[in-house]
Amino acid sequence: MEIGILGSGVVGRALAAGYARHGHGVRIGTRQAQVEGVPSAPPAEVVRGADLVVIAVNGHVAVDLVRSVAAELEGKVLVDATNPLEPSEGGMGLFVGTTDSLGEQIQRAVPGARVVKAYNTVGNALMVDPDLPGGPPTMFLAGDDVDAKALVTSLLEETGWDVADLGGIEASRWLEAMCMAWVAYGARTGTWTHAFRLLRS
Repeated sequence: MEIGILGSGVVGRALAAGYARHGHGVRIGTRQAQVEGVPSAPPAEVVRGADLVVIAVNGHVAVDLVRSVAAELEGKVLVDATNPLEPSEGGMGLFVGTTDSLGEQIQRAVPGARVVKAYNTVGNALMVDPDLPGGPPTMFLAGDDVDAKALVTSLLEETGWDVADLGGIEASRWLEAMCMAWVAYGARTGTWTHAFRLLRS
């Protein structure tokens, strides 16, 4: 599968390296300089050539970025790995939540794309091939398109994840809140290699 990643930060680079290990073609879409070790090109070009696109940028710029490539995203599966994080004097928070989410805002911005929220509840070190005691962790996802979620589920399972579908894109509200639980535990313990696991009877 050809995967385009919008974002050249630590998340984008971690996903690119992991997907490449599994034999997928990967390019990073960036307006900045070339990304060392990973093929890169302008975002619109990367989206056009991709079977699946992942957005992995700062939450504040996510909506504007997808709007700028809306025509190329028409009909594409768009995996939203972003979080609406907002630092403040009191610590990290979210700039949207409870009655809306960044995932929903992205879907509204590009209604022709098939948005699936995923990867936002774990750190970049574990995004591909997570190896933790107790078995594979669970990646929670949300989205309105059943076929898009099936494709993302297949990719996640191939790369070491158990998967739990929380429903439509509005469930991004709770996934983005889960990110804050992940952050709170990391801040308290000083460790960032933890993940959630859903136990089922």
